[in-house]
Amino acid sequence: MEWSFSAGIILLLSAPALFGATDPAVPPAPTRPGPRVGKGYEMDYGPALGYTINCRRPGSPSPDNLVLKAVAVRLETGANVCFDTEHLRYAAAWTNGFLDLSRTHLNSSKGSDYSRIDGDVQFSTSPSAGWKVSSGLDAASIFRYHGFYRSGRNVTFAYAVNGVEIRDHPSARAVGAELQFERTLAIAPHANTLSVLICALSSTVPEIKSATNCIQTADGSVAFQTAAAAGEIHFEAGDSKTLSVALPAATQLTVLRIILTRNVPRGMPRVDSTINDPATLCVAGPSLWPEILQTSGRPGQSADAYVVDTLALPERNPWHSWLRFTAFDFFSDGRAAIATWSGDVWIVSGIDGSLKNLRWKRFAAGLFEALGLRIVRDTVYVTSRDRIVRLQDLNNDGEADFYESFNAEAATAPSYHAFAFDLQTDSMGNFYYIRCGQRVDPELPLQGGMLKISPDGAKVIRIADGLRAANGMAIGPHDEIVCSDNQGNWTPSSRINWIKPGKFYGFVPHAHTPERPTDYEKPLCWLPMTIDNSSGGEAWVTSAEWGTFQNYLLHTSYGKAALFLVMTQSIGNQVQGGVVQFPLKFESGIMRARFSPLDGQLYVCGLQGWQTVGLRDGCFQRVRYTGQPVFMPSRILALKHGLEVGFTCQLDPAAAADPENYAIQAWNYRWTEAYGSPEYSIQNPNLQRHDQWSIVKAQLLPDGKAVHLEVPEMQRVMQLRLDIRVLAADGKRLSTTIYSTVNALP
Repeated sequence: MEWSFSAGIILLLSAPALFGATDPAVPPAPTRPGPRVGKGYEMDYGPALGYTINCRRPGSPSPDNLVLKAVAVRLETGANVCFDTEHLRYAAAWTNGFLDLSRTHLNSSKGSDYSRIDGDVQFSTSPSAGWKVSSGLDAASIFRYHGFYRSGRNVTFAYAVNGVEIRDHPSARAVGAELQFERTLAIAPHANTLSVLICALSSTVPEIKSATNCIQTADGSVAFQTAAAAGEIHFEAGDSKTLSVALPAATQLTVLRIILTRNVPRGMPRVDSTINDPATLCVAGPSLWPEILQTSGRPGQSADAYVVDTLALPERNPWHSWLRFTAFDFFSDGRAAIATWSGDVWIVSGIDGSLKNLRWKRFAAGLFEALGLRIVRDTVYVTSRDRIVRLQDLNNDGEADFYESFNAEAATAPSYHAFAFDLQTDSMGNFYYIRCGQRVDPELPLQGGMLKISPDGAKVIRIADGLRAANGMAIGPHDEIVCSDNQGNWTPSSRINWIKPGKFYGFVPHAHTPERPTDYEKPLCWLPMTIDNSSGGEAWVTSAEWGTFQNYLLHTSYGKAALFLVMTQSIGNQVQGGVVQFPLKFESGIMRARFSPLDGQLYVCGLQGWQTVGLRDGCFQRVRYTGQPVFMPSRILALKHGLEVGFTCQLDPAAAADPENYAIQAWNYRWTEAYGSPEYSIQNPNLQRHDQWSIVKAQLLPDGKAVHLEVPEMQRVMQLRLDIRVLAADGKRLSTTIYSTVNALP
C-alpha cells in the first residue's frame, strides 16, 4: 500500500466525561466489569487489540454501542480509543482502565461474551457512518478499510472514503491539568465535500458561527486546526445531537487537527504549521519486542517408527503472552510462524534435528482470535475473526509494521461461538477458510460455510454450506479439499468431509436454501465421540521423508489430543473411508498440522480449552519418522460381501487367516436438530445398541500385507468399528481399531 501526501488534519478530545450518546427509550440492564484477574489481564497485547467491543459506558442505562470489528488503541497517558473499522468512526475514548475481558476467550478457555469498555468514557459516537459524502452516495458502501500501521507504539489507520485516501492517527497528551484526545487526519485531494463525524453530544449542538474553529458545548470544547490554509473547513451539526467537521472539495492534501478538551486554550489559531502529516507514521518504526527468547526442545525417546519431539515454549516472556497455539506455517528457510488464540504471531527459528537452540521472536500482537495462518511467498497471512490480515514487515526487523486488511467481506457476529477457522491455499493461489455456523445468525450470508478468496483478496464466494463448527481443513496435492466438523445440533457425531463445491453438509440453520433440506452430503467418515469429541484440522502427507504414508491424509483431534491416519476409497463420485489412531501422545489438543520444507517431518500445534484432554495451555510438537518399521493398517475397502484391509507390514499367515482375530460392530446415527445422536442398531433402528457383524472367513492375500474379510451382513452403514488383533510376520503384536463409514458398495 503506497501513498504520499504533504499535509494533514488533527482532532483532539479531552477528559473528564466529555461527550456521550443519547439514552434509549427502554434502557438495557447495566453491565459491570467482571473480576479483573486472570492471564488475559496479565498479558500485554501491544498498542492495538482487535476484538468485538461494547463501548457503552460501564453500568450505564444508555443503549449498546457495539463495534463488531473494533480496534482498541492504547494511547499515551493511559487513555484509549476504540476505532470502528466498518464505519470508520471512533466509537469511544476512555481513561482509567482498558477492557473488561472477564467473559471473553482472552481470559478463559471458554468465553461467553464480547469485551466491554472498563473505564471512564470521555467521548463516544453512536453506531453510524463516520464519514459522509456530498455526492449523495451511501458512505458505508464506499468505505474501504486498508488496515493500520504500527510505528513504535503509534497506531495510524489507513482507509479510503469514496476512493479518497485518508490516514488517521489518534493520540492523547496532557496539557497542564487537561487531557486532550487528538485525532490527526491526512485527506487526499477530493472532488466532493467530505464530512467527518467527531462525537455525540448530550444536548443540542450550540449555534455554529461560520468562521469559528472552536466550539464550547455542555460536554466540553471542540476545536480544529489545519497545517496550511485549506478552504472553508467548518463545523457541521448532524442528526441525533452529533457534531462533524465538513471539508469542502480540495485539489491538494488537507491536514487537519481536531481537538476535544475540557477548555480550548484561548486564541487557538486556525492554522498551525507544526502539525505533522500522519503519513510520517505509516512507515517502519522502532521495534517493540526486540528480545529473542531461547528455549531447548526435548527429543522424544522411542523405538517405534514415529516419535513425538517437543519444541519448548517461552511461557515466561516479558509480555505475559498466553501461548495457546492455534495455527502455524513454515517460511521457505524452515523458520515457523505460529499464532495464538490471544492474537500473537511468533517467529520460531533454530528448528533443526536437535531442537537445542530454538529462538522465539514476537512478530505481531493484538489480532482478533487468530485461528488460521498461511505463509505465501514468505509473507504471513492470518485468519482473525474480523478479517484475513496480511502482516507486512517493512524494515525486516522481525516485527510486523502494517496490519493490512486483506479480506474483510464476511460479517463478524457477536456470538462467542462465531469463530473463523484455519487458512489454506490451492495451487492457483486462492485462499480458503471456514466461518462457524453454530450460534450465528443464519441471515449473515457468509457464515456456516467454507469461503474461497481470490489470490488478491478482492473476491470471496461460499463454496460449501451447512458447516456447524468446522475447526480445520486441508487442501491436497491435486486441490482436493477436506474439513472436519464437530458433534452438535444437526451434526450427529464428529465427521470428516470431502468437500464438493456447492454441496450442503448437514447444519440446517446455514443451508442457505429457500426450503429446508431433507438430506445432506455424506461424510468421508463419521467419528464416534469416544475417539474424537472435537475435531481439529487435517494435512496431506507431502513428504517422502515421513515413512510409508506419502499422499495419505492425516486428521487431528483437538478433543482427544490425537493423530489419525485417514484411509480413503472412491466409489463413483462418493469418497468414503476410515481412520486409525497413531499410538502417540501430545501435550495439548492438537488442531493444525503441516510438514516442514526442510526436514520433511510433521509438526502439530494446539491448545487447551474446553472439551479436550490436553494438559498444557499450548503445544508445538514434531512427529518424527525414525526409520523403524511401521506396523499399522494402511487401507480399508468396503466390498459387496465384506472388507479388504491392507497393512504396512507382512502379516503372520496363521494369525491373519483366523476370523477370531477380528470383530465388527456397526451402528447408525440420527440426523436431527438434537445435540448429537445416540448410537442406533441397523437391524432394529429403535434400539440404542451396536450390531455385531459376523466374520465367516479371513483370507490373507498374495502380497502377504492385506486380508479379505467375508462379512455376510455387509451393507451401507454410518459407523463401522473393526477391531484387529493379529501378528506381523516377525511376531510383533498388532492390535488396533479402525473406525470407518460405508456410504456405498461397489
